[in-house]
Amino acid sequence: MKNTLEYFEDIMKIPRESGKEEKIAEYLVNYAKKNNIEYSLGKYNTVFLKKNNNSNKTIILQAHSDMVCVSNDEYDFENRGIPFYKDGDYYKSKNTSLGADDGIGIAIILAILQENENMPNIEVMITTQEETTMLGASNFDYSLLNGKTLISLDGIKEADIESSSAGMCSITISKEILNEESNDIKYKLNISGLMGGHSGDDIHKDRCNAVKLGFNIISKLKCTGLYHVDIGEKDNVIPNNGVIVFSSNFDLDKINETLKGLSYNLSRDDNNLKLSVVQCNQNLKKISNYNEIINFINELDDGLIERFKEDNFPLLSSNIGKINILDNKIIIKMSVRSSDEYKEEKQLDRIKGLCNKYNLMFNLDVKKPFFPYKEKSYIRELLANTYKELYNRETTVKKIHACMEGGIISSNIDNLDICTIAPTIDNCHSVNERVSISSTIRVYNWLKETLIKYNKDY
Repeated sequence: MKNTLEYFEDIMKIPRESGKEEKIAEYLVNYAKKNNIEYSLGKYNTVFLKKNNNSNKTIILQAHSDMVCVSNDEYDFENRGIPFYKDGDYYKSKNTSLGADDGIGIAIILAILQENENMPNIEVMITTQEETTMLGASNFDYSLLNGKTLISLDGIKEADIESSSAGMCSITISKEILNEESNDIKYKLNISGLMGGHSGDDIHKDRCNAVKLGFNIISKLKCTGLYHVDIGEKDNVIPNNGVIVFSSNFDLDKINETLKGLSYNLSRDDNNLKLSVVQCNQNLKKISNYNEIINFINELDDGLIERFKEDNFPLLSSNIGKINILDNKIIIKMSVRSSDEYKEEKQLDRIKGLCNKYNLMFNLDVKKPFFPYKEKSYIRELLANTYKELYNRETTVKKIHACMEGGIISSNIDNLDICTIAPTIDNCHSVNERVSISSTIRVYNWLKETLIKYNKDY
């Protein structure tokens, strides 16, 4: 088990933002060479590992090497690792996301490959760009794989066995900026302290979206102009901070008086919200067509839209993840998640309709498939029974509103039996991300004992 934590600490020291996985791929290749494990480096820095344990059984283990990089301040994720530390039972980071999603999954797999007794043959898929395009899974060389059973280590909660997932559409919406000179006094609205979070796993928690909040506020402050906006970081992250520069019919005293009187209907997770408005002396031009942008954001769906009737689980959601100005364009990044293709298409049509109404460009960047629940699963049953034997606790078969690579993988491997497990990771995709060390130990032992049983009984 010590190896797992050592590997995880190694991984956290390696820059591995989505699309920039070269260094973690090099680390994995060096690991394979050092431990005499068969390997192959594939497209988009995917890595295949294989350990032949002289068994007539083969299982696939899977994780992704990239991470969502968010921070409270400017942070050089391209060249620096994560500033992690231990706090009791948890690994945490100082003002950045931790990358336990999915660095802890890779660490567990690397440690499992060190086990030599009673193991099946193990094939490992390390995919890339899971948090963005999923190009790693889409372009993986599936001819390398012989296994028909797969355990992914890309979950977020111990004792959950994830057996289906939503699909996700990543969307870019843009509009050319027309600028004009203005002598109006400008003000800067600063938003910070919201919880943010994962746009799939946390979307049902009613956490406040900084984009929606910011545009709602300037509308109530009698906005007469928009000059600059920079809120959020990723389409798959609920934005928790940002700035808007605007002008108003109110003076600064009236603005702050009105601001204090506004109610925001916040969730308990957002009780650290901080808002401030100060006069802005930057030489910025007014966006001529600003009203179209403000009205568009105020009308755009955000958050949980629909639940499954039978169990109240999230079925359809939308997240406005980022809005900023780049190269004389307003650019909006957002995502739509759904477990129903028809409802997904209807929601995309609604967004397209709003774009047409307010003269914005709509582009569907990526459409990631969902994967449906499988009624019969040997590996799901084996995982459940093994966990109960080890810890005298029941597991929970979970639907996942997050998008997972299982949809892509299962479409490339016929009759694949697939489940996802993980140690408990709290607040992933945020600066409050943490992973439990004791949970990691339990999940490692759970996986190890499951593989021994699989090798013996299957």
